[in-house]
Amino acid sequence: MRTRLATIALTVPLGLAALTACGGDDATEDAAPAGSSAGAEEEADAEAEGDADEVSVAEGKEISAEEFTDLMVAAFDEATTADITMEMTAGGQEIEAVGQADYRTQPPSTRMEMSGMGGMGEMTMVMVDNVIYMRIAQMDDKFIKLDLDDPANPMGDTFTNQLDPRAQAEIIEAGLVSATYVGEEEVGGEELDRYTAVVDSEAMFEQMELDPAAAGALPEEVTYDLWFDDEGRFAQMVVDMGATAGEVVMRFENWGTEVDIEAPPAGQVTDMGAMTGAS
Repeated sequence: MRTRLATIALTVPLGLAALTACGGDDATEDAAPAGSSAGAEEEADAEAEGDADEVSVAEGKEISAEEFTDLMVAAFDEATTADITMEMTAGGQEIEAVGQADYRTQPPSTRMEMSGMGGMGEMTMVMVDNVIYMRIAQMDDKFIKLDLDDPANPMGDTFTNQLDPRAQAEIIEAGLVSATYVGEEEVGGEELDRYTAVVDSEAMFEQMELDPAAAGALPEEVTYDLWFDDEGRFAQMVVDMGATAGEVVMRFENWGTEVDIEAPPAGQVTDMGAMTGAS
């Protein structure tokens, strides 16, 4: 259980940024994926506007923590909707998820169908209007409602802070050992820009206000690989958390696709107290 919690906690900073965080209007745009045509066009525009700080990044060159976290935030500036898949392997178990995200809402809306939850059966998670609805097939046929605006919500500030891309940036930046622009790679027939980041797991846990001892099942450093498309949007993410905690692979496809994300009917919803028998 401790290993699983550590895995989830360390996946949250980039995973939730990708699924639910959305950059604001003032998000920095000067870290467009290097080598891409979109990045080159943006650099030309910036130079035309007198921004002399905009520079290209050569393959294999390290970038600063600030540049890397700006890259994450900027990835959602023009994001609309997308199909999302996730695969996670840990302790011999495999978890798969398929869903959609709508970044036009604030906060973004998501729906994910998950399977292989360590014997828990299939799980559905919907997030709409800052409320999360979770249904675990093996436990009940109703959705548990978790209002993220409620100070007493059991997920606490550690979770809700992950919905803010700037909080995400602080978490990553706090533990970032190095970030490198790897170069262009072909993934699924598409030319993508790849970046690799190495993060100190203990420093990351401290920034998330979690017990650093919980990171003991993880290696000292965790590796993130991020691929961006030619518009600077997330296309793929791989998080390598070592032999014990496993690996997470997330893919973002069909940007601009039609989505169907709605809160479940009231008759299919219960609260945590009713589920646990609490008064």
